[in-house]
Amino acid sequence: MAIANSLMNPRLVEGLKTIVFDNDGVLIDSYEANMVYYGTIRSELGLGPMTEAEKYYVHTRTHEEAVRHIVPADRLEQAFAIGRTMNQADLAPYFKRSDGIREFLWWLRAAGFQLAVNTSRGESMNLVLKLTDLEGFFHPVITSCVVSKPKPHPEGLYRIMEAHGVRPDEVAYIGDSVVDQRAAQAAGVRFWAYRDPALDAEVHVEDFWSIRAAMQRCYKGCAPAF
Repeated sequence: MAIANSLMNPRLVEGLKTIVFDNDGVLIDSYEANMVYYGTIRSELGLGPMTEAEKYYVHTRTHEEAVRHIVPADRLEQAFAIGRTMNQADLAPYFKRSDGIREFLWWLRAAGFQLAVNTSRGESMNLVLKLTDLEGFFHPVITSCVVSKPKPHPEGLYRIMEAHGVRPDEVAYIGDSVVDQRAAQAAGVRFWAYRDPALDAEVHVEDFWSIRAAMQRCYKGCAPAF
């Protein structure tokens, strides 16, 4: 295990061609938005607040998995109907771009890296990227809507590697949950944990300024000034 900083062993970041990002909790801080969304569904159904374990679950899983986990089986149809009436744009005030992420993405692109997203989020992903001014950085953007098996299955990472023409050892996946960890392990790619020291990761990233500094020792790039 290593902590990402300018003194980290550069061999840990050498040989990379593709950087893949999880969305919720990595590219953006969407925790509050998810709590509002799923909390509203439970409230509309007359159910009590979510437990801490339920909050963690809904923040890391697909929409369908999350709803099925926090709503009784006989209320699922109602729950999904409530979800369909909620406008994701109304949650915009609760979406916050992670500090330093846009600057890190600019630097990665300037340094020649290919960038992609592998997320459990579904149809709302394009809107989230637009709301947080992160459109145009990633290809492909793999959501739960375009895979037959969502994370932790490695299908999404396999599709990214095929699209980029890279080997598993040339890919780093930055995630913040055990679901991301398992997906990376199943695909054989490097796993970098974002702000969770309990995860089993090759590199632990506390912030995007630090991982950028670590990578600059191996890769040359010139990000635009902000």
